[in-house]
Amino acid sequence: MSHPAVAFGTTEQVGVEPSREPENRLMLAVLEEALVTFQRGLNSPVPERRKRFCEVDRWVTERDSDWPFSFENICQTLRIDPDYIRAGLRSLKCQSLLRRASTRGRKLRRERIYDRRGWRGHIK
Repeated sequence: MSHPAVAFGTTEQVGVEPSREPENRLMLAVLEEALVTFQRGLNSPVPERRKRFCEVDRWVTERDSDWPFSFENICQTLRIDPDYIRAGLRSLKCQSLLRRASTRGRKLRRERIYDRRGWRGHIK
């Protein structure tokens, strides 16, 4: 398949804003939704959000450009560097993993403390 702009009957013109075409606005909306879904699902305890996060992660990392709404084609049509976005998302994922690893060892613990008035619960 050819470039999405050619498939939709538009050609890239110098000086024309990519977001002016309706098809390009749709592509921008798809990309925005994917990025929001990625961020929401990154550390989410909700299984459905984590599943969607994995789908977006897989979509972004694929280098396939056969489908008009592949990540590569959307970025090419909107004149966005796909590797720049991939690097940013990888960075977010690494920061999230590091943050999760550093907080994993410090869980709340309930200890029994006895004093002369009897037992009192205390959380450290």
